[in-house]
Amino acid sequence: MKRAWLVLIFGILPVVLARADFDLGRVPTAQDIVAVRAMGWAAAADALEAGLAEQWKPSHSSQAGSAGNGIFRQWQRLYQWCHLLGTPEPEALKTWLGRRVLRNPDQDNALLVIPSGAPLPADSSGRPLSTAASALTAEHLPPEILQALLPDDYTPGGGSVASRASEDFLAELANDQDFLKEFFRELKPDDFTPVVVTRLEQLRRAHPGAWPAYRSLILAFALVHDQREPSFWPHHQVPPAAVPRAEDGVAGQFDYFYRANEARKLEHDLRRLTAAELKFLADAPVPRSEFEWAAKNVRARRDKFDRVLDLVRYDQERAERGVFSWPHGHYSLSKIKSAGGICTDQAYFACLAGKARGIPTLYFAGQGQDGGHAWFGYLRGNGQWELDAGRFFEQRYTVGQALDPQTWLPVTDHELLFLSGRATRAQGHDAALGDLAMAEVFQRRGDLPSAGAAADSALFYSADFVAAWEVKENVLAAAKDRGALRAHYMAGIDRFRREEDLRVRYQTRLAELERAGGDGQAASEIEARMIRENRRLRTDLSAAAGAEVLSRLMQEGEYTAAMREYRSLTGKLGPAGGGNFFYEVVRPFVRQMKTAGRDKDARRALDLAGRAMRCEPDSILAREFVELEAGLAGGQ
Repeated sequence: MKRAWLVLIFGILPVVLARADFDLGRVPTAQDIVAVRAMGWAAAADALEAGLAEQWKPSHSSQAGSAGNGIFRQWQRLYQWCHLLGTPEPEALKTWLGRRVLRNPDQDNALLVIPSGAPLPADSSGRPLSTAASALTAEHLPPEILQALLPDDYTPGGGSVASRASEDFLAELANDQDFLKEFFRELKPDDFTPVVVTRLEQLRRAHPGAWPAYRSLILAFALVHDQREPSFWPHHQVPPAAVPRAEDGVAGQFDYFYRANEARKLEHDLRRLTAAELKFLADAPVPRSEFEWAAKNVRARRDKFDRVLDLVRYDQERAERGVFSWPHGHYSLSKIKSAGGICTDQAYFACLAGKARGIPTLYFAGQGQDGGHAWFGYLRGNGQWELDAGRFFEQRYTVGQALDPQTWLPVTDHELLFLSGRATRAQGHDAALGDLAMAEVFQRRGDLPSAGAAADSALFYSADFVAAWEVKENVLAAAKDRGALRAHYMAGIDRFRREEDLRVRYQTRLAELERAGGDGQAASEIEARMIRENRRLRTDLSAAAGAEVLSRLMQEGEYTAAMREYRSLTGKLGPAGGGNFFYEVVRPFVRQMKTAGRDKDARRALDLAGRAMRCEPDSILAREFVELEAGLAGGQ
């Protein structure tokens, strides 16, 4: 009889827990995690979502909202964890690949893969293009897509994301609010969560004593190594086969930093840095021997680490001969130091040496007056980045391009400074994250008014939070409210008047809205303003805006108008535009004219640019002009 009662009790317990109502008015407890595990991650997510949606209130001037409440945020993070783990892995894979795979416009029924390191396709205003997600299934996934984008040790699974790790480990993380807070602060849509979860447990098991002191470093490694690094890493000017590669896996790479920090051999105490900083330390897939060589031979301190560039002799003869790709075989740090190199090699050497010394670093490339250049950035200390080490300001390198190692997507130095500045350090940023998480919930539930209210609430907490501006725009676009969209774009232009990239984003979208509404003159005036406002300090933005105008005119067959616009752009941007103007405007326009059969206009356009830009003899751009002219002469 006693055994029968035990069977009955344990038989009905999961049912009772599956119906449990969570008390969102108190902090989550270990018993709540027990209930979550009994229900299952997906079922618990459904129950928590309903409760959070019912209780959520927005913030405004006369009312503090739910996302500003610490208890609400703890439940919300637990919900996010349950939702992530309860997601079927085929769905997570399809969503992630859907951002990187498009239908090939040049070939029927073919897919176009956007490789790691390349920007995601977007329209002129920065909106992502539609993808081929609907054409992807785990059962019929071309293996070459996985090989191009995801790590070698990943094989698609049919369970939920939770199946990638042990239940005890996932429950432990569910109980760790410090982890959940940093995890959901740093997680991005372009992170592949099945592998992130796998990496977290791999690293935790390999280094059980590292938690919680090195929790942020473990998270950084997990977020960086969830997908394949670019095939051209570390840059385009070295054969990939020449670069030494790590063979001891992610845990082995982590081990170097863990042991070096424990021995107090690094310039930063890695336990005090955030995952957002440490990802620029965890992104070099090189052997431990490279780090050990740098630790022994490069002794510069972090406050003056730019001096490391001088350790590599500049090879002036190689630069003058135009040998821009590394010609000396094995691309090790010791070989670079002994052979010398050009700016790309100096910047790579400094970046890797910095990482070996526990200094997060970035490799930058940009276009200046006479062509391309490379330099590096590093974390000096206390959240302060130095992003101009080796940058020659007299060459007017208006923007530096790097790769965000968390997603391997391009990011500019301007974006990095903004994202690490006031936008994410605002006092209400965590509450704004909570409101945006609720906006996602309401969008998924088809409740656009509540999603819009959540975006407004996020902006109340953090007015510079770009993601909140984007969510608000999406809601207004879904509601087809042109007047509200116009007001939203104008408010964005005003709010980000000192952040050129963002200001141009909303100017471009406003021009697009006006042209779609039939007011071409208003759209043209906005485009002219973009070119005018940025031609001194941000020629890259002016050139991009001008290129968009030319492209539209050429597509419409307005060749005379296009030539007139090109002549105007050359007068305004040519003298100071450098590589940005050449690659964005001159070369595409000349080739488009040639393709259209207007050879005289193509030659005239090239001549106008040559006279306006006046490149230094034997510079990179001078060589580009010669190559473009040869292409015209040869019919290419």
